[in-house]
Amino acid sequence: MYADVDRFVEECVDCASGKGRPPNPGPSPGNITPRRPFEAVSMDFVTHMPKSARGNTFLLLFQDIFSGYVMCKPMSSTTAQDVAEAYEERVFRSFGASSLIRHDQDPRFMSEVFTRFRELFGSRQRATLAYRPQANGQQERSVQTVIRSVRAYIAEADQSDWDDHAERLMFALNTSFDATRLETPFYLVHGWDAQGTVSAMLGPRPSSVQEKTAYE
Repeated sequence: MYADVDRFVEECVDCASGKGRPPNPGPSPGNITPRRPFEAVSMDFVTHMPKSARGNTFLLLFQDIFSGYVMCKPMSSTTAQDVAEAYEERVFRSFGASSLIRHDQDPRFMSEVFTRFRELFGSRQRATLAYRPQANGQQERSVQTVIRSVRAYIAEADQSDWDDHAERLMFALNTSFDATRLETPFYLVHGWDAQGTVSAMLGPRPSSVQEKTAYE
């Protein structure tokens, strides 16, 4: 799957044309340095997706700023209530409430419904500065990576089932080496490396080969 994604990204015209112009260099104001996974979470939308068989046209992304771990929720609408429910389902149920939720200045995230949810779980808002991608650069890069990867992954498949492939793509991204953090996002969150299907079927490795975990 990983090789296919890489190949499609290189060959896909949509991916090449969707890369856009590189952002302006320079410091990124308002950067956040969390101390643990899911202390701070960024959120954003991938828009203009083809309408799926389930009626989804948006992909909501949640990224842990500490590890780079990305989760997604295909959606058919983007109301504050929908966003709050998606956060509760994808983030809160697995990792608890974040101390900080970072997003762009958009009415979706400023409505009364989402504000009540945010206050209930003790999170606070921090908006980016005047729509400058550099102010939320990590999430912006992840959004562009996911956009290119989703398009590449479904380039030769039925466009109506892209939301079925989204979770598989998130797994591929989360188990890919992060050159900045020098680990995979999966390892930084869970403390061990994800085991692939083939490895699971082959059984445990010989005792002479020790698998790395954060608990040893």
